[in-house]
Amino acid sequence: MNRKLLSFFLLLLLINASLVFSQDRISIASFNLRVFGQTKAAKEPVMDIIADIIRHFDIVAVQEIRDKEETAIYKLLSKVNRDRNEYALVVGPRLGRTSSKEQYAIFYRTSLLEMVNSPKIYDDVGDQFEREPLLAMFKVKNGNFDFILADIHTKPEDAVKEIALLPSVMQYAGSLFEDPDVLCLGDWNADGSYFNEDAFLSVFPQDHYFLIIPNSADTSVASKSNSYDRMVATATMKEDWTGEWGVYRFDDAEGFGNRGVKPADISDHYPVWAIFYADKDSD
Repeated sequence: MNRKLLSFFLLLLLINASLVFSQDRISIASFNLRVFGQTKAAKEPVMDIIADIIRHFDIVAVQEIRDKEETAIYKLLSKVNRDRNEYALVVGPRLGRTSSKEQYAIFYRTSLLEMVNSPKIYDDVGDQFEREPLLAMFKVKNGNFDFILADIHTKPEDAVKEIALLPSVMQYAGSLFEDPDVLCLGDWNADGSYFNEDAFLSVFPQDHYFLIIPNSADTSVASKSNSYDRMVATATMKEDWTGEWGVYRFDDAEGFGNRGVKPADISDHYPVWAIFYADKDSD
């Protein structure tokens, strides 16, 4: 290879590296995959769309993995990484009191984020949760933003009780990982007949927490509007949040209608997301 050609390739590498490591914001999302197991994993168009959804974000906490073989989520990871090996995966154990057990998982972009320490399932003294939250800490590689995710899918009938316990989960996570920045996210069943959303301020006092996904959000694929999926952060993360949040309506994405898939084939929930600064963390 001559010097000019070598210099050209080195320049391309430097440009690509600057594009990757100069990112000053990261996107965090949550997505209930709705009975995600072998049946759904065998449907290529469905898997392709779910993989496309995950690649829209830098880190995605998912819920409702129901797979006795515990292989479907790794098939999804392969789909997500079909062009290049960019995402890694944290998977929790199967949880639940009945035979219908679920797992949590977190996909994260390895060029931007690294996991800190080992993930842990919340120490649920007294068996108060149907599915104890998965706790995992991450750090932006080229920034000072580090944070803990608490991924939770509440039992619908126990949503009031389980949501009321989430501040204790967040305090536990902060103490466990020795960091005050905790973001609790997931399918909380936090609306409709399961939970009175007007109660949020009494559960999460504004001097200690802030609600990112508001009561006005419609996170349900169904025609009736409900804010089931939520994100609540500790007050220390206020400086890190850009103020941007949203609900990703994947059925409005270009070309969705041409893929022979109905929205409910993907999930009965839309992903929720928020954007955070990578370099404004002061704690």
